Amino acid sequence: MRDIYRRLDNYSVDKVTLIISILSVLVTSFFILINPELAKLTIKNTYDFISYFFGPSYLLLTLSCFVFLMILGFSKYGNYRLGGQQSTPEFNYLSWIGMLFCSGIGGGIIYWSGVEWSYYVEIPQFSIIPFSDEAYSLATAYGLFHWGISAWSIYGIPAIALSIAFYKYDLNSLRLSSSLRGLGLKKIESSLFGRFIDLIFILATVGAAGGTIGSYIPMLSSAFSNLFNLNNNLYLDIGVICLCVGLFGLSVYRGLDRGIKILSNFNLVLALVFLFLISISTDFIKLLNLAFSGIYYSFYYFWEMSTLGINENSEFAKEWTIFYWAWWVAFGPLVGLFIAKISKGRTLRQIIFGMLFFGTLGTWLFYLILGGYSMNSELTGTFDVAKSMNEVGHADTVINVINSLPYKTIMLFIFCLITIVFITTSYDSMSYVISYHVLKTDGHSSNPHRNIRLFWAVILGILPAALVLYSDHSVALDLILITSLPLMLVYPLMAISIVKELRTYEKT
Repeated sequence: MRDIYRRLDNYSVDKVTLIISILSVLVTSFFILINPELAKLTIKNTYDFISYFFGPSYLLLTLSCFVFLMILGFSKYGNYRLGGQQSTPEFNYLSWIGMLFCSGIGGGIIYWSGVEWSYYVEIPQFSIIPFSDEAYSLATAYGLFHWGISAWSIYGIPAIALSIAFYKYDLNSLRLSSSLRGLGLKKIESSLFGRFIDLIFILATVGAAGGTIGSYIPMLSSAFSNLFNLNNNLYLDIGVICLCVGLFGLSVYRGLDRGIKILSNFNLVLALVFLFLISISTDFIKLLNLAFSGIYYSFYYFWEMSTLGINENSEFAKEWTIFYWAWWVAFGPLVGLFIAKISKGRTLRQIIFGMLFFGTLGTWLFYLILGGYSMNSELTGTFDVAKSMNEVGHADTVINVINSLPYKTIMLFIFCLITIVFITTSYDSMSYVISYHVLKTDGHSSNPHRNIRLFWAVILGILPAALVLYSDHSVALDLILITSLPLMLVYPLMAISIVKELRTYEKT
């Protein structure tokens, strides 16, 4: 035990924060495994309570984030350069965009983009008839909406707040509490309030990460089962988790330049190749028509989609839009911390519009091409997506869509590779950033020790494993909203901190 404590001291680890974080993960996982029915009931009831009482707050927060970033991006403060006016970017534009995009979407874009429209087309909003041409257009639009500018706006607030604080005060570590320095709390990281904020961040991130990867594993297992003719069972699920944890552990162990950057660049190119192959494998004109109609509806109904659930109780908003905004809120501080780390030399305008434009463009390409392909397959009778969803579920339907492509084995292999790398780049950035939060506030290390980063890569695999053993997709997704609530309350404080920091900058 003494040897362990000595090692932690050598790594400048805050033992209290570390122990509380680990115990929280272990207790939650143990609870899910020991009493799964009670865990399911507890998580579901908590989800319903939060979505009912706080759902409108998520919707208003998202609109506010978008408006705030637009004003900031077009204002004179958009010229504010991180690290000083003479500072130059550490990463070239392509690498920066790749890391920004990959850290922000993880494997979610693969999981949802191909079949999400099928949930919406049978329950269209705004008095549109189910399965009509308008319903299909609105179904595409809702996917673009949930993964578009509004979503990336949620990432933007913590990214800006943290970036300003990190470089203005020349901080040696990345902590969420640092985003509130503009409130006049210069030593907030070592204060009780600051440590509480950082602990909330760790717990929320681990919970959201567990819920997210826990929902992706069945899809990857189905893919591996098809590729290698394996039995799709619990052992395969555990094997896939071990593979993912091993890969993002290796990546984060190697660091930013040799790990995350290389993987992000590789996956960006591979994803574009994958989407190109899909686009030439179907009726391109039909694909364009579906894309244009979806884009048109996403703009035409933008206000209605943004406000549905604010003035009235909407089951659709509760199950979808509020869930998605909670998802982005849960990962917002994490992505913001990572973007701050890679954005030295960039202006606030570059960060804002880089996220909103390239982030949205990347997600839209997946929804318009992969989602458009699967929608066109149903409309032409090539593959009945709705029937497959009812018979085998979400995860297997995604794989069935890929298997309907020409050269299905090659395409399925590429699909698996992209998914794994997306998960890896997202989760190794989590390991990297969480590692900062368990360091002592008076430490002098600019980077957490690689053994600490590797340790958190392993810890991040425990909760997903418990959720997979439990085998309930809904529990994994409900957990995301629950963990996001404490972080949502930090967003207004970050916005105020940004304003105060920029006003101070103007005076100097």
